[in-house]
Amino acid sequence: MGAIFEYEGVVLADTSDLHSKAWLQLAAEEGKARPLQWALQRAQGMKDEQVVQEVFCWSRNPAEVRHLAARKEELYRALLGEHSPPVAPGVKLLLETLTKHQVPAALATSAPEARVRAALHGGGLDDLFMAVVTSEDVSRGRPDPEPYLLAAQQIGRPPVRCVIIGNSNQSVEAAREGGMAAVVVAGQQPLYELGAADLVVRQLDELSLVNLKQLFRNEAHVERGAPEPELQLEQEAEDVFEPLTFDHVW
Repeated sequence: MGAIFEYEGVVLADTSDLHSKAWLQLAAEEGKARPLQWALQRAQGMKDEQVVQEVFCWSRNPAEVRHLAARKEELYRALLGEHSPPVAPGVKLLLETLTKHQVPAALATSAPEARVRAALHGGGLDDLFMAVVTSEDVSRGRPDPEPYLLAAQQIGRPPVRCVIIGNSNQSVEAAREGGMAAVVVAGQQPLYELGAADLVVRQLDELSLVNLKQLFRNEAHVERGAPEPELQLEQEAEDVFEPLTFDHVW
């Protein structure tokens, strides 16, 4: 099994409101059409270049797209200030548990590498991710599965043995497209809107290793191969056995 974490709203506190403010400031600054609320929501987690071209439809000129994306990042950083968002509750403990049980973890995000590396270092998470995929590594962000498939490749796990831990239905969409399981950290979102996920938790500190492993035990479509080194559940889970029964004599 492998675990692929999204960045903002999962590993770090959610700053989607700051991203929306940055886009609105950019629209006013550049004289572009003001994005509607649904478009701002759709933009969350996507590469900025992708948003400019495909969501807001502001431009398809490569030079202008790069300029707008770079300027949006500047505006976002100005709103964020000197400090990165705080690490979300339960992140470090879950990552340490995964490491202890030899479950490789990756981070997949459409944020730029410099910002991501600084935040991981500040939160003491540098050594807890086997792989980090950022905007520089892929051509498209979520809901396209490209970042997650690359992350799975880098941690040496097939997609069917990976779970995406995200924070929206776009995370679920990417998981389905990539053939992965999906866990959504709902935060303040209504739980009924996230029913397409395999598992929904309000906060990450509600998620355990047993929860994650159970996703794959219940999935009949997952092809069982040679056991992976981390497939030992916590001892209390291992002590429960069901008696075998035989209805037929062969």
